Amino acid sequence: MKRELKIGIFIGGAFLVLVVFIFIVGDLTVIFKKKGYNLYVAFDSVAGLEKNAVVRMAGVKAGYVRDIRLAGSRVQVLMNIDSGVQVPQNSKAFLAALGLLGEKYIEILPADERNYCQPGETIEGLPPVSFNQMGTLLLSIGNEVKEMGRSLREMIGGEESIANFRDTLQNLSSLTTDLKDIFGTSKEELSRSFQASSQAIQKFDQSVGEVSQNLDELILLLKNTVQENREEIKTNLKSFKELILKTEESLRLLNEALDKINKGEGTVGKLIHQPELYNRAQETVDELQKMIHSFSDFRFSLGLRADYYGESQFLKSVLTLRLWPTSDNYLMAQIIHDPWLDKFTYSAQAGIRWGSFSPRAGIMESKVGAAVDYYVVQDRLRFSVEGFDFNRRPRPHFRLWTQYSVSKYFYILLGIDDFALAPKRELFFGFGLGLS
Repeated sequence: MKRELKIGIFIGGAFLVLVVFIFIVGDLTVIFKKKGYNLYVAFDSVAGLEKNAVVRMAGVKAGYVRDIRLAGSRVQVLMNIDSGVQVPQNSKAFLAALGLLGEKYIEILPADERNYCQPGETIEGLPPVSFNQMGTLLLSIGNEVKEMGRSLREMIGGEESIANFRDTLQNLSSLTTDLKDIFGTSKEELSRSFQASSQAIQKFDQSVGEVSQNLDELILLLKNTVQENREEIKTNLKSFKELILKTEESLRLLNEALDKINKGEGTVGKLIHQPELYNRAQETVDELQKMIHSFSDFRFSLGLRADYYGESQFLKSVLTLRLWPTSDNYLMAQIIHDPWLDKFTYSAQAGIRWGSFSPRAGIMESKVGAAVDYYVVQDRLRFSVEGFDFNRRPRPHFRLWTQYSVSKYFYILLGIDDFALAPKRELFFGFGLGLS
C-alpha cells in the first residue's frame, strides 16, 4: 500500500470520527428542521395522521406535527409552526389528504383577524368527513335519483301523456305534407333559378376567353420590344467579348510571372532558389512553433459548486476559475454568493503543487487567508483545510472539508464550516460540476 494512500485513509478516518462525534453530541432534529413555536388543535378523530406529518396554511407548508396524544375522549395534536409563520386567531384546522389515498396532513384555514395566536394556544379543529358518512350521502343521492326516475315514468306513462305524444306525431305528419305541397307549387320557380345559373356560367366562359386574348396581345408586344432593342443587345454582347479578351491577357501575364519565378528572377524567385533565404525562413518558422508550444501548456478549468447548510437551511453557490500557466503552478479566482449577508464575495489565490500537497494563499471570501489541499487516489479524493479573516474576534474562520470525484465532471463534498467557533459551527454538504 502506498504511503499517500495510507495517509489519506488515516485523515479520512479521523474526519469520519469527528463527524460522528458532532452528530452524537448535537440534536439532529435541530439541524434539519426549522425552529418554531407550538400550537395545539383538538379533533374527535385523527385516523391516518402520523407524527412529522406536514402542516399547511392556505396550501403552503407552515410546520409539522410534533406529537399526538389523547386528552379525555378527544385527540390533542401538538403542531410545531415555523418561526416566520403567524396564524391569525379564530383560525380553523381540519384533516386533509394528498389525493384520494394520499398521506394525511393538517390544513389551517386562516381567519380574517389582525391578532395572531401566541405559542401554546389552541385553535379549533373541524370534524373530518369519514368514508361511512360519504357512503350515506351517496346513498341519499341515489334515492333522490330513483324518486326522480319514478316521477318521470308517471309523467310519461299516463293516458293523457300518451294522447299528447300521439297528437304530436300527427302534427309532424301534417307538416311533412304541407312541405311537399310547397315544393310542388314552386317547381317552376326552381327551374328558372337553374336556368339563370347556367347563363352565369356561360358569361364566365366568355370572360376567360377575353383574358386569354389579352395575354396573347401582351406576348406579341414583348416580342416587338425585343426586335426594336436588338442593336442594344448586340452592343452588350460586344462588351462581354472585350471582357473575355482582357481576362485572357491577365492569364498570359500571370504565366510570364511564374516563368520568371522558376528561372530565379525577382524577389520571390530568389527566395525559392537561394538556400540561405530558405534556411532563414525555416528558422523563423521553428521559433514560431516553439512559441505556440509554450502556449499549448496553458490550461484552465471552470467549476460551479453548491453547498447546503442544514441548520441554517441556506444554499451557498461558488463559481471557480483555475488557470495553470505551468503544470505545477496555478491561479484561482472565485465568485461566492454569501446567503447570510445576501451579497457576493470574491477570492483570488495562487497555489503550487508539491506531490500530493498543494498550499495556496491570497484573498479568500474577500478576506486574507491560506489553505492546504491534500490529494490521494489519483487525485479523486481531496482533503482541504482553509483559514481566513484572521482579525476576527474571538478567533479566525476555519473550514475543514473533503471532496470525492465521482466522474471527470461531477463531484460530491462534505465538511464542517467555522469549526473553531462553537456557536457558528455548522455541517454542510453539496456537489459540483467541473469543465476542464
